[in-house]
Amino acid sequence: MNRLYAGLCERFGLNAYVAGDYKRAEQWFRKLEQAEPTSIRVLRNLGVILLAEGRAEEAERYLLREEKLYGASFYRHSALADLAYATGKRKEAARRYRLALQEPECAEGGSAHRMRGLMEKRLAICEDETRYADTRRAMELFRQAEGLRQEGALQEAVEKFLQSFALDETNWPALNNAASIYMNALKQPAEAEPLFSQAFELSHSIQVARNLELCRQAIGRGQKRK
Repeated sequence: MNRLYAGLCERFGLNAYVAGDYKRAEQWFRKLEQAEPTSIRVLRNLGVILLAEGRAEEAERYLLREEKLYGASFYRHSALADLAYATGKRKEAARRYRLALQEPECAEGGSAHRMRGLMEKRLAICEDETRYADTRRAMELFRQAEGLRQEGALQEAVEKFLQSFALDETNWPALNNAASIYMNALKQPAEAEPLFSQAFELSHSIQVARNLELCRQAIGRGQKRK
């Protein structure tokens, strides 16, 4: 695989991830994996994409392999912390969040300082068994919401996503998903905008940033038609 094509695989894969098309993102990085199976960009991105797809065990294998090959780092600690948090490994999640928070990238002025608030919230939750138990119930509500969305029960899905967030104040994907229903399916961008904004303030996710931009564009178009 030549360098130009490898770069295109990475770019198209990242674009698909930002657009929420995880299957397509995985396909592009699988192509890249054939050429460079142990590169950081392959191991890290496939780990993150597989976690987004709900394939936690596969995601963990990629992220741990990256750490074994390249050593500990802020981004490896934070990715493995998020994975442990999502899969019910409370103590491991707390350990990883502590390590990530100690890295220079997370200090004031560091490249990942904007992520510090979310990780501090999650660390506090992990240190409290009762609060962490609530996050498990939040995940169950999240799964129920996904099922309702697939069945076409859109308003009910929105309500379940918001109930999920109420149990876990760090569950920004629940806000993002509720907002996506408002914007894309219910055609109510004004209802979506504050949810996207709150999700972005929590996560600083490039995916949420894109959704927020599209939402504000839709609101602007609606205002012009009036």
